[in-house]
Amino acid sequence: MIKIKPIFNKLIFLLLFCISFGIEAQNIFEVKFEGCNTDRFATEKDSIEVKSIDKDLVYVLANNLEKENVQKIKGLLSCQIIVDLNGKSCLLSVNNETNISTEKLNLKEIIDQNLSWEKPVEKTSVIVAIMFYGKSVEKKRIGMSSEKGFHPIE
Repeated sequence: MIKIKPIFNKLIFLLLFCISFGIEAQNIFEVKFEGCNTDRFATEKDSIEVKSIDKDLVYVLANNLEKENVQKIKGLLSCQIIVDLNGKSCLLSVNNETNISTEKLNLKEIIDQNLSWEKPVEKTSVIVAIMFYGKSVEKKRIGMSSEKGFHPIE
């Protein structure tokens, strides 16, 4: 029997290792998107500082991806989302290690138009990692601090 949590933790470690050597400017991940105001923003550190309203990222993806993609997606998807002072999302960068191409997922449009947050105190970069196992998913929020580097937060 496969233990889900240890596998996901290993993938998170690998993801964080890759991030620490691949940081370039304000984009955490290699695939970058245009249209976000990145003049100044904070990053979540040791706890979740910005909470989604009503629907989290998993719900938004499950209800807005093409049905065929929802049924067959497997692998790790990590997103860096800028949350502005009004609680609007702007997908800034992704790392897609799923079996479906980033282009086919249409993530930028889905996230920017459907994912809302409580109004933050300051514009904030939220990092979310989702592991798709077929019929189940596991989601982690990632923080960054000078003491711990990149790490899972709750």
